[in-house]
Amino acid sequence: MEALLHQNKESLFTLFQSVNQHQINLGSLNTWWDKVALIGKINSLNVPQSLLTNMLETKAEFAELQSVLIENLLSEQLQQQQRRHSAIAQVIVDIPNRNLFERTADVGFLATDADLMTYLSQATHTDYERSQIESRLQEYAAKYTVYDDILLIDVNGAVQAQLDSANPVSDTNDPIIREVLQGDEPYYELCRYSCLRPNQSLSSLFLAPIKASEQEGGHILGMLCLSFKLEDEMAAVFNDLSQGDQAIFALLDESGNVLVSNQPHILPPDTLLSLSDEYHMLTLDNRRYLVASAKTRGYQGYMGLGWQGCVLLPLIPIKNDNGDNSKGSVDSKCWNGFSPTLTGIQRRSKIVTDDLDLVVLNGRIAAARSDADEFIPILEEIRNIGRQMQSIFSDSVSQLMSTALSTHFNDLSFDAALAIDIMDRNLYERANDCRWWALTTKFIELVASAGKNEEAQQTLTDVLTYINELYTVYTCIYLYDHQGQIVAASNPAFSHHIGEPVDAKTNWQGIKSLNSPQQYCVSEFEPSTYYNGQHTYIYNAAIQQQNTLVGGIGLVFDSAPQFQDMLNDVIVGSKRFAIYIERSGKVVGVCKGAPWNVGDQLELPPEVTQQENGYQGAGLYEIDGVEYTLGFAVSKGYREYKVSDNYKNDVIALVAEVNSRD
Repeated sequence: MEALLHQNKESLFTLFQSVNQHQINLGSLNTWWDKVALIGKINSLNVPQSLLTNMLETKAEFAELQSVLIENLLSEQLQQQQRRHSAIAQVIVDIPNRNLFERTADVGFLATDADLMTYLSQATHTDYERSQIESRLQEYAAKYTVYDDILLIDVNGAVQAQLDSANPVSDTNDPIIREVLQGDEPYYELCRYSCLRPNQSLSSLFLAPIKASEQEGGHILGMLCLSFKLEDEMAAVFNDLSQGDQAIFALLDESGNVLVSNQPHILPPDTLLSLSDEYHMLTLDNRRYLVASAKTRGYQGYMGLGWQGCVLLPLIPIKNDNGDNSKGSVDSKCWNGFSPTLTGIQRRSKIVTDDLDLVVLNGRIAAARSDADEFIPILEEIRNIGRQMQSIFSDSVSQLMSTALSTHFNDLSFDAALAIDIMDRNLYERANDCRWWALTTKFIELVASAGKNEEAQQTLTDVLTYINELYTVYTCIYLYDHQGQIVAASNPAFSHHIGEPVDAKTNWQGIKSLNSPQQYCVSEFEPSTYYNGQHTYIYNAAIQQQNTLVGGIGLVFDSAPQFQDMLNDVIVGSKRFAIYIERSGKVVGVCKGAPWNVGDQLELPPEVTQQENGYQGAGLYEIDGVEYTLGFAVSKGYREYKVSDNYKNDVIALVAEVNSRD
C-alpha cells in the first residue's frame, strides 16, 4: 500500500479531490505567509532578528505537519477504498460460487430421477412421451428458476428432450459430451461457448451421466445437461453491489479473462487482466484504474472453476469523498475506530497555533519596545494565516473522520446485506427442494400405502436416505400421509417417530391449503422435537396424485451450523459479530463467538427492526448495556422466494463491533 501511495501520489490527488483541495489551500496560505513575512522583514528593520526566526520556526512546524497531514489523508482515503473494493471483489466471486455449489447437487440428483432413467432406456419415443418428459423438465425449471435450459442426450449424442424449444440444439460435437459419457465423475462443469447453447456466447453448464439402476447393470443411458443463467445471475449481483460510483465489476476466470462485467462496453468478455494479489494500479486502453481482486474462498469444499472477482476504479474524482455521505446524525467523535495518527495531527496543529499566538504576543511587545508599530499589522496577518491553517487541519481531519465513519457504516451495512442475501439465497434452495422432491414418482405412488406396507416403507426410506446424503443441509427428510402420519424418514435416529402424527408445530397442515406444485409452507422458527429441541425451520410440500392430496414431505433444516457458517463467511478475518434476528428481536442465527445465543430476545429500536424490506442502515446502538457500531439489512428475498411466492418471513442481519478503543 505504501509503495502504491508514493508511486502514484499525483494520480491519487485526482481521485481524492478533497485532499487535493486541502493541499491547494495550505499551499496558498504558505505562499501568502512568505510574502507577508518578506514585507515585514523589508519594512521593519528595528524588529529583533530572533522574532523573525521564531516565526520561521513556527512556519516550519506547520510545514512538517502539512506534509504528514496530506500523506495521512491520502493513505486513509486509499485504505478505505481498498477495504471496500476488496470486500466487493470477494462477494463477486463467492456469491456465484455458492450458487454453483447448489447446482452440483442438482445435476447429480436429477440425473437419478426414475422418470428420466426410464425415458432414456427406451430405444424410441413417441411425441407424447417426449412432451411428457419435457413437461417434467419444465416442472423442475419452475422450481429452480436459475436454469434457462435442460437437455437429455442419449449415448449417441442425440438430443432426446430439451426445455428451451426456441433454441433447438442440433450440433452436439462439444468434447464435453464424450468426456461425460466415457468418464467416471459424478458431474462435470464448464463455462465457455458451447454448441449445446448455440444462441449464447458464454454458457455455464452442469452435466452428469444418467445410468441404469444397479439391478439393470448400471450402464450409462445418456446424460443430463443443466444450463445456468450466469449472466442473469451476475447482473443481479452487480446491481446489488453498485453504490453510485463509476467502479467496474467483473467476474474473471482462473487465468484473469473477463467472463462477465457490469460495463461490457469498457470491459468486454475475454479481456485479459494482469492482476496482482495486492491493491494496485492498472492501465487499460490508456486509462488508469485502481484494481482489487479476490479468489474464491470456496464453499463446503467446492472451489468451482477457480474464478476471481475484480473491481476497477477509474482515476476520476470520487463523488462525496468529503464526508457528506455519512449516514444518520451520529457525531463522528463518538466513534472510537478513527486513526489516532490523524487525531494526533489535529491536536499538534492546535499546539502550534497556540505557540504562534505567543510569538505574535511577544512580537507586539518587542515592536512596541523597538518603536516598530508598522510591524504589528504584519504580526496580526501572520496570526490570521496560522489560524486559517489550523482551521484547515481541523476541518480536513473532521471531514475525514466523517468520511471514515460513513465508510465504516457502509462496510458494516454492506456485510449485513451480504449476510441476509446469503441466507435468502440458501433458503430459496430449501423451498425449491421440498417442492421438487414432492413430485418424485415413488413418493406419489407409495406414500399413501407405506404406513401398512413394509416393502413400500423401505423403498421410500432408501430414496430419502439417498437424497439426504446428497443434501446434507438437512438433519432429516420425512414423509407423511394425508392424515399426517409419518411413514418414512431418511435418518435412522428419527425412526421412532414413524407411525406417529406429525408435530403440529411443523405447520404440516398448511399443505392442505396448497393447490399448486409451486407452493410450499414453512414452520415458524421454533424449538422442534425433530431437531433435538433446538430452533429451526421445517419445510413442507404437498404430495399429490391427479390433484388429490396423498401426503406430504417435511425437511428439517440444520439451522444452527448452517446459519453460523453463513455468518462466519461474512465476517471472516475481522473482530465483528454477526447474527440474524426476526423483527421481534428473536435471534435466529449467530456467528462463532457471538455474545448472544439462538432464541435470545434483543431490544433494538424501531429504526432497525421496522424498516422496509431491502433496507440497509448503520449507526451506534446499545445492546444489553454495550455500545456497538452496528450495520443492519432487512431481507428482500431472492428471485421469487419471499417476493412473489406468498411466503412472509422478514429476517434482519446485524453485523456489529464493540465501540471501544483497543
